[in-house]
Amino acid sequence: MRISLSLFLSKRFWITAICVAILALIFVLRSSAVRVIVENLTPPSLPKYIQPEKREYLAQNWDEKTSEQFHHISQGTGTLPIPYDWLVALEQPEKSVWGLLWPSREGAFTDPDYIQRYGFISGTTSAHNPDGLPIGFAGTAFQNVSGYPTLTTSVGFTCAACHTGKFTQGDTEYIVNGGPAVTDLNALTKGLGSALGQTLIASKLPLPNKRFNRFAKAVLGDTYTQTAKAQLAKDLESVVNAVAATGGDVIDVAEGFGRLDALNRIGNQVFSTNTKQRENYAPIDAPVNYPHIWTSSWFDWVQYDGSIMQPLVRNSGEALGVHAAINTTAPKGEGRFSSSVPVKNLKWIEDSLAGDKNPMQAGAFGGLHGPTWPASLGTIDTALAAKGQALYERRCMGCHLPALNSDEIFTERYFKPIEYIQNGQQKKTPEAFLAVNILPLRVIGTDSAQADILAKRTVNTTGGTTGKSMGIDATVCTPLPDFGAGNPRLAKARLDTAVTQRTKSGENQLVEVDVTDGPMVSFALALGAVVQQVNDQWFDQNFIPEELRPYFEGERPNCLQSGAGYKARPLNGVWATGPFLHNGSVPTLDDLLRPVDQRPEFVRLGTLEFDVQKVGVKQPILDKSHYPLYQDGLFILDTKLDGNRNTGHAFGASANGDKTGVIGPEFTDQERAAIIEYLKTL
Repeated sequence: MRISLSLFLSKRFWITAICVAILALIFVLRSSAVRVIVENLTPPSLPKYIQPEKREYLAQNWDEKTSEQFHHISQGTGTLPIPYDWLVALEQPEKSVWGLLWPSREGAFTDPDYIQRYGFISGTTSAHNPDGLPIGFAGTAFQNVSGYPTLTTSVGFTCAACHTGKFTQGDTEYIVNGGPAVTDLNALTKGLGSALGQTLIASKLPLPNKRFNRFAKAVLGDTYTQTAKAQLAKDLESVVNAVAATGGDVIDVAEGFGRLDALNRIGNQVFSTNTKQRENYAPIDAPVNYPHIWTSSWFDWVQYDGSIMQPLVRNSGEALGVHAAINTTAPKGEGRFSSSVPVKNLKWIEDSLAGDKNPMQAGAFGGLHGPTWPASLGTIDTALAAKGQALYERRCMGCHLPALNSDEIFTERYFKPIEYIQNGQQKKTPEAFLAVNILPLRVIGTDSAQADILAKRTVNTTGGTTGKSMGIDATVCTPLPDFGAGNPRLAKARLDTAVTQRTKSGENQLVEVDVTDGPMVSFALALGAVVQQVNDQWFDQNFIPEELRPYFEGERPNCLQSGAGYKARPLNGVWATGPFLHNGSVPTLDDLLRPVDQRPEFVRLGTLEFDVQKVGVKQPILDKSHYPLYQDGLFILDTKLDGNRNTGHAFGASANGDKTGVIGPEFTDQERAAIIEYLKTL
């Protein structure tokens, strides 16, 4: 009788406790919009993930030590808005906030089985990665985290977070160093936010789920006390409030798996978030597929739109975009533009990618190579590939240059020194670089959204509503616009202007431009100037003499251009970089080599399955007229939307006669198969 009564009392106690918790939770949520809060506390729907039995790193001329360091070397970033030890201790979010009413326990947020559902690649425990975080995560000591009371170790993305790819075939997962990542950073943001929010609620209410208690014990370790636990709860609330105060992103074109509007996000971070000038914010509307970066160290211009020349400017700008700290408020001469960017680390990354010899002199590229097609994916048909080579040389080489494994490429026709002006004097780089072709939009016909950013966006650096100017004061170089094209009188004026602006240089007429604060400064020039001042400040603080600074800068000037078009980079390793076009709107090489109207209207991204026949991301049949953004956790890209369009780089006109972006006649099925087979050999 006593046992039955005891059980009854126990059940009644828990029922009462749960009811009280529900009422308390509803009471708390009623102070705001309940639906909005519950939505923010609910994690995203993620695709299922089954860990393949085997992992294979593709052959790319890097040893294991270099690969591991690349995966986790810090860029000085604090991409995730919480301390490093919080991320390690954080549990996965409950599927619903109401799950907090049950005494459950979730696995760690960074558990491989969970974090890989966001597209990340599980890491291994090593000296560079002591906590076994995913590839692309690193800690940086002595950093500020918004809302946190003291300096702490931040957790941010490395270069590898965006530039390490993977795909699966059968029971094998293939890792592509320098390849395009397949992550969904918006989903990660939502998942991390829901995990933090649920942990915060658990710290405030007498819930059966002891989520916060477990978090506190993991974070505090041997220093765990009730006092320390209470302080941690306050710190957690402060950090969550700081994150909430920044406001969410305005998304005009969804990014999804494997894509990011990197340029607009860098601009928003540098000129809006860092300066607290909301008027400099631009909506997210030009997502691009993460670019592959092997051999790009030797290109004269990099980025999809061929907008940046100097590797240090490119890499420091990337670090600032993923939340490296930068001081924009200190007086001039007293630390303004000091930052957390570790230039020595960026130099190591660039040297590892480039190799230690100039490829023209060595007759081969060093550093990170494009991936070699593995035998496990099938044997290459050499006879078919030979036919494809002939087609490539006739139909593709004019834009994409001779194959990088050919002798022809290592000649002065393709490798040239960069000529530029510095302090009014004619200069030439000591080494030659590969002169890539940049095709105007009117020729290539692909979606213009990404190219339009630097060509059209401006920023106000005078302080605007804050009244605090950024203090931009730098000299960069840029090609003189061809405003005299087709008009002899204007052409002469253009030449005279080039001479006036510290003379002209080479075919591109690279002229020096002084960039200072203004209400409508070109985003391209303003970003180049800010990054230059960040790098110069690092040089000053680390006592780097003037004569050694070009070594860190890759012996290249800080030149920028906008509106030139899209770069036609060499196609070595392109087989492992799907989806294709700069915005990832074409899933396979077979689709890319067709007329536009034969390409899929909807593209499913987030799946890792490799299509061996068509070469790219394997697709289901998507033949409806409309799909939601996500289906079964996978992203559905709608190519009818600006920013997502799959137009251009077409072979053959569409059935309706549209020849926009057609760059050659239509291939036969056998010709397409031959070119694809040849591309596997590059």
